[in-house]
Amino acid sequence: MDTQTGWAEVRERVIALVEDWYRTRGWGPPQHPVFEPVLTATEIAEVEAQYGIELPKEYRTFLAEVGAGGPGPEFELTSLRRVDGKWAWVWEDGDPIPLDPSEPFVETEEWADQQLATLRAAGCEPTTRDEDDDYLDDYRKVFGDAADRVWHEQRDRGAILISDNGCGMTSWLIIVGPHRGELRDRNVGTNPPYIPFADVHGNRHNFHTWYLEWLERSEREALGSWDDASDPQ
Repeated sequence: MDTQTGWAEVRERVIALVEDWYRTRGWGPPQHPVFEPVLTATEIAEVEAQYGIELPKEYRTFLAEVGAGGPGPEFELTSLRRVDGKWAWVWEDGDPIPLDPSEPFVETEEWADQQLATLRAAGCEPTTRDEDDDYLDDYRKVFGDAADRVWHEQRDRGAILISDNGCGMTSWLIIVGPHRGELRDRNVGTNPPYIPFADVHGNRHNFHTWYLEWLERSEREALGSWDDASDPQ
């Protein structure tokens, strides 16, 4: 397995950041481990075999060198765990988050075309595209009570929910497709766009650059807040 992709000391830096955050609030040390345990090469191979995929290198090495879950943009990463004998991503102690690797992730601008193909394959000629939900009403005519589930499963296919950012905002890691390894930001709403995460130069983030940008920003913000707290003015 490929390692050494720039994760040196990242685990220690995050743990120090969390411990300092607790200490400045007078809470003492964290009562639970900051990170989920790292995964072995065998465990990562089991994940990839179960889903028939190869995880992006930057994320695979994070699992092996840093942890299978823990702090991250913007609150916390989803954790990769065994649930009832199968590997799945989990937010806190909620239900397993599915990954459908059967087809590539569909970018926002291509999503309506994917919906049209699905509906026509089911024998339905779509009606009028809704401004907010695209062809969700047609899905409900074709798939009945299962329509919303089918619609959302297709929309997220090929990507995993990698971080829940609160208030309905989420981050996604593309696993299948031409932009494999990139991150997408999704805001609250029924059908918000998936927007690529990019750095200040407009370069699209992979998991490594996305995580390090968050860590470096968090360290700067923490230092500033601690400096302010100690300022006698």
